[in-house]
Amino acid sequence: MARSRDVDALAGRGRRCGWRLQKKRAVYLASRSLWFALLMGPSGLVAILAGWVTTEVGRQPWVVYGLQRTRDAVSAHGDLHMSVSLLAFFIVYTSVFGVGYSYMVRLIKKGPQPHESFATQSDGRPSRPLSAVTTEYKEQP
Repeated sequence: MARSRDVDALAGRGRRCGWRLQKKRAVYLASRSLWFALLMGPSGLVAILAGWVTTEVGRQPWVVYGLQRTRDAVSAHGDLHMSVSLLAFFIVYTSVFGVGYSYMVRLIKKGPQPHESFATQSDGRPSRPLSAVTTEYKEQP
């Protein structure tokens, strides 16, 4: 229970800090937050690997002390299942990364657009999601 409260307190502090930075519009200007965002990129992979290591290490004491047989501690999946799973994981992550990377490169090559080139819809909303950043958005009643 105490551990859960500690995690909640830490998450709350992070949320408040992010809210304050966003309120001041400093999220995009503070170099520390930008570096933090950059360094958090591989955190998903680290979390997956840490979960796998935790699972494998958690099995060991039961086997060492004779409370569980070695054959019961081994995963029931065969080589084919693990290979297909690893291949699918690799394909999905490579595809998502590749598409995102190529989209960002296209945006960078295109460069900034002048304000006159952004068309708006009849209800006053920008026609493209990213044009909302550069054009004024007017609420319609």
